[in-house]
Amino acid sequence: MKARHWVLIITVLVLFLTFRFLLPLVLPFVLAYFFAKIVSPVVRFFTEKLNWNKKVSVVVVVVLTVFALVGFVGYTGSILIRQLISLLQRTPVYCQMLGDVTEQICCRCDSMLDLSQGTSYGYVQVQTESLYRKISTKMVPGISRCALGVFRWAGGAAAGLFIFFLSTLLILLDENFPGFHGKLRPLAVKLRAAGFAYIKAQALILFLVAAIMCGGLLLIGNDYAVLFGVGIAALDAFPLVGSGVILVPWGLIRILGGDYLGAAVLFTMFVAATFLREILEPRLFGKEIGMKPLFVLISVYAGVKLFGVGGILLGPVALTILKVVDDACREIEA
Repeated sequence: MKARHWVLIITVLVLFLTFRFLLPLVLPFVLAYFFAKIVSPVVRFFTEKLNWNKKVSVVVVVVLTVFALVGFVGYTGSILIRQLISLLQRTPVYCQMLGDVTEQICCRCDSMLDLSQGTSYGYVQVQTESLYRKISTKMVPGISRCALGVFRWAGGAAAGLFIFFLSTLLILLDENFPGFHGKLRPLAVKLRAAGFAYIKAQALILFLVAAIMCGGLLLIGNDYAVLFGVGIAALDAFPLVGSGVILVPWGLIRILGGDYLGAAVLFTMFVAATFLREILEPRLFGKEIGMKPLFVLISVYAGVKLFGVGGILLGPVALTILKVVDDACREIEA
């Protein structure tokens, strides 16, 4: 086995141990470091171009940026919660509509298969009642535990946000800004560039796709445009899955219902999101790292299995680190 293979194996073990045990302890400080790197050019602009005091510049930039981010997330979250509550309140109406459509389809199936009327629908009703019983016995207690966990998470998130805020201020006020030196500097620079490229690409594409989805759904008069738009955009972030899983069947249903304008809008949203990802992703990320979509999908799946929901981000980040380490080892061997 080559030395490069041993380095990659050791890197995988180090990444697993770091993400599993160390990252939860230092996450606010890691985020503060990257955030400080992002806003440091703005701080330099205030101090060097406008001759502001450094402490004043740091406090103004960090406070305004954090408040803007918190305000945007809070406002968007409030809209999502309102639309989710409205959707839950109208669920019985939608269930009744779904039941009527299901009954019509079952009647057609009975006629086509030469069955007595009500056979297919009776079977569907039995399965639906069985599903409801499972939901009431298993999911409801789980939802209660989840609600308690959400309150605990909210308290921890508030404390983490406070630590993140203070850490960002201290990092920016430090004259010797943290960095890597010596032999590790070239590798650290590549890792940082790859990490920023991935996060910047995914964040920008996710925001633009969400804007397209929300705008399109508002155009066709959907009452849950923001809720569904953000959800479809999040689904679009999964490699080889995409927004077409929702938009294409939805568009076909609109065609069957005679709503050709709504179907055209949904298909246009799908095409726009696909082209946007195909155009921007190689420019923002693919050219710099050059990873195949299948490998990214594998990394997302492995990350979710190992680290839960956070693995959606940690998996591709780990893959990016492995890619950079592998390229560095190949350069050394050459």
